[in-house]
Amino acid sequence: MRIFIAVRHAIDPKQYYGGLWSANFYPALRGLGHELVESQVDLAPASRFMDVPGDYTPGELALRGRLTEQLLSELEAAHRQRPIDLFLSYFYNAHFEASAFDRIRALGIPSINYYCNSIHQFANVAEIAAKVDVSWHAERDARASYLGVGATPVWVQMAADPQVYHPIDAVRQPVACFVGQNYADRAVWMAALIKAGVPIELYGPGWGVSDSAGIAAAPDGESEYLGRPQPVPGSAAGYSKAIREIIARDGVIEGTRRIVTRLANRQSQGQYADLFVPHARGAIPFSQMLEVFGHSEVCLNFSNVLLNGPGSQLVPHVRLRDFEAPMCRACYLTGHTDEITEFYDVGREIDTYLTPDELVEKTRFYLAHPDAAERLREGGYRRAVGSHTWTHRFTELFTKTQLAHS
Repeated sequence: MRIFIAVRHAIDPKQYYGGLWSANFYPALRGLGHELVESQVDLAPASRFMDVPGDYTPGELALRGRLTEQLLSELEAAHRQRPIDLFLSYFYNAHFEASAFDRIRALGIPSINYYCNSIHQFANVAEIAAKVDVSWHAERDARASYLGVGATPVWVQMAADPQVYHPIDAVRQPVACFVGQNYADRAVWMAALIKAGVPIELYGPGWGVSDSAGIAAAPDGESEYLGRPQPVPGSAAGYSKAIREIIARDGVIEGTRRIVTRLANRQSQGQYADLFVPHARGAIPFSQMLEVFGHSEVCLNFSNVLLNGPGSQLVPHVRLRDFEAPMCRACYLTGHTDEITEFYDVGREIDTYLTPDELVEKTRFYLAHPDAAERLREGGYRRAVGSHTWTHRFTELFTKTQLAHS
């Protein structure tokens, strides 16, 4: 197929999601023999407000309209040159006018929009989902949300690229690692491990003193972008804006509960800060992440996300790391979800936990039993490279959408 693809949220790969999904998707698609026509429209200006689901300012609507026309012009030019067989995007509502999918359809080009935050941020893609031909969602349990807006959902989970995520030669150390930011309830799980004396190394933002969980408030201040106030994170204006949004969305009773929960979580984060400092190693580049996986006896991960932002319900979620770490031949221990059991034989290929005590117990076990860790490591690696590459996923996607032989 000749595929027009728009999955980068910024042209600059150093910016947020500037290169993540192109790095994941492009090698697999090209390896399957597809020709890619990459959009050169820079979505970065709209990505600045892509966490806003709707009710856009006039400035935001004008920007989205311009980006939409630029994308359609690119597509039409490419289609005149030689027919395009598929329009593949990763759009939030903010990136593209949903009604423009009618114009793509009129060209005879089917469209698929990918989205991987459908459990806890579905509102941010609801408009797009309702108009695109196929909504590719990574979370099994998101189907009802898509059907609720009249979408055509297809569930195909995330994966990893074995050319990028692979084992490296390293001497294993009797330590458990975690690579990722301090988010949701991760501090609670990590505190349980540290208090139990489990040797831990933490890589990523939010675990040290200077960058920990936003404890120190920023000076008051507020700027504006396309007519929308942009409070400085941690400022009084920022807190005021968050409170107004929570109350408006959830009502006084539920909104107040969420605000109280959020304040309590921030207080606990402050209490844990000193606990994490001796174990914090700071943020690391991608290349070093493979080294960390290689020298650590156990690789930890946490599966919970916040359903509707800070103070809201925690829900388990399959993550990219669930495929990346096993592909790097890590002894992988993550939060349990029903969905993860559809991709791994738990206890033989990866292992999971449900409670802090179980997390401590299993981490200690694998650190104390390198042979058991090695068996898990080998089983997870073989399953990941044998079943969970992006090549597998695109083959599944195109089969389910009946595009496999287009």
